[in-house]
Amino acid sequence: MALIKTFLVLGIAGLLFNCSPKSIGGLSKEEYSSWKERKKEMSPEEFKSLVEDKEKLTEAQADLSEKEAYLNQVIERKDNEISRLMSQVSKMNNEMEASKTDSDRTQRNEWDNGVVFRVQLAAFDDFDLRDLTENGSDLKIIDQDGYIKYVLGQFRDYDMADKFKKKLRKLGVKEAWIVPYKDGQRVPLKDVLTEAID
Repeated sequence: MALIKTFLVLGIAGLLFNCSPKSIGGLSKEEYSSWKERKKEMSPEEFKSLVEDKEKLTEAQADLSEKEAYLNQVIERKDNEISRLMSQVSKMNNEMEASKTDSDRTQRNEWDNGVVFRVQLAAFDDFDLRDLTENGSDLKIIDQDGYIKYVLGQFRDYDMADKFKKKLRKLGVKEAWIVPYKDGQRVPLKDVLTEAID
C-alpha cells in the first residue's frame, strides 16, 4: 500500500512539474514567452487601462446577459399571448362558421317548410336560358337612388351577359340592359368594357 502511495505522489509531482504556469493557461511555451515580453513592454498606465477596460467589458457583458434574460422572458410572454390570441381567433372563426351555417340552414329551412308562393316570370318548351344562367345567377333586388332595381344574372364574360340581355328583350323585357360592377360597386360600362373584352 505504501508503494502505491509513493507512486501516486511521484505521479502527481511529475504532473505538476510538467504543467508549469506556462502551459496551465493553454499557451505553448513560445506563446507564453511572447506574451510575457509584450507585458514587460507595457507601461503601468497601459496595463492599468487594459485591466480597467477588461473590468468594464466584464460588467457590460453581465449587464447584457441580464438584459438578454429579461428580453427572453418578455418574448416568452409575448409568444404565450400570441398563442392565446390565435387560439381565440380560431375559436371565434369556428363559432362564426358554425353560426353562419346554422343561419343559412335556418333561412333555407324557413322557406322549405310550409306553404310558399313564388312568382313565375315565364315558361317555355323551346326557349332554354339554362346555358346562360349556370353561373349561380339569381334575381337580386337593389333599392338605390330612389328606384327599386331588379338585376338578373352574374357573368364574368360580357358576351354571355349580352346574349342573356338579348334573350330577355325577345321575351318582352324591353328595358333589359347590362350593368357592370367592379369589386362590388356599380361602375360605368365604358370604365370596364375594355378590361372585360380583353
